[in-house]
Amino acid sequence: MRVMHSTYLSKKDSNHIHNIIKPGLKIALFLDYDGTLVPIQQDPAKCILSDRIKKQLQLLAHSNRCYLAILSGRSLPDIKKRVGIRKIYYGGNHGLDISGPDVRYTHPKAQLAKPVIKNVKHLLKKDIEHIKGAWLEDKKFTLSLHFRSADKKNIALVKKKFYKVIAEFLKQKSFAVIKGKKVLELTPNASWNKGSAVRLILQKLKNNYLPIYIGDDQTDETAFKELFKRGITIRIGKSKKTSADYYLKGHREVSRLLQQIQEIAKTF
Repeated sequence: MRVMHSTYLSKKDSNHIHNIIKPGLKIALFLDYDGTLVPIQQDPAKCILSDRIKKQLQLLAHSNRCYLAILSGRSLPDIKKRVGIRKIYYGGNHGLDISGPDVRYTHPKAQLAKPVIKNVKHLLKKDIEHIKGAWLEDKKFTLSLHFRSADKKNIALVKKKFYKVIAEFLKQKSFAVIKGKKVLELTPNASWNKGSAVRLILQKLKNNYLPIYIGDDQTDETAFKELFKRGITIRIGKSKKTSADYYLKGHREVSRLLQQIQEIAKTF
């Protein structure tokens, strides 16, 4: 990771973004979902877009100055349903599963992973069913073990059971683990990530564009690196270890930034 000191992106700094966007350029706006467009919740099912942000996204999607893409760790059907905007790009399972204008892509290793995910889910379900607050989320190509609601005294046990069940797959290097915020995720070891998804989507765009990526998680760092010196990258939350150019203090500032981007898109 390219470690740097990112700069706080204040309202005033939108002028800097405006100066980068030359006449004729479009904006290719990439957004994470959980922790970026919506606050993190104990129950991921309760992460619902606010009416304000939904309206802002719709306006950007319908602008002829902006390409819009939502990249999430959620499954593709889930993220498409939650955002609910047609004719934009969506990436589920951290970019393993992508759909949008002129693209429908699922990584081959993701397809091969389905029976393993099903089997691991069956084994883990029996192991953790007695641990309150720990639960599994089957996302077809990946499997997440959530423990945000579990008692602190049980977290070590939850992790131990998880790694015991998947040990053989990790040994074979056919799968990898993504460590998130109170979640462990079993994913195909596909050398594919959100940065790869950004690259694929950008290859589909025919016009000149400026990529802007906004995300809050470790998985978004791959996109920050992909766009190094090619676009504008913004992390939600300050971090001493990030490849993002800028940061916002929290997801509450995202709406303000979306408004600024919308205003910039109108002026060129």
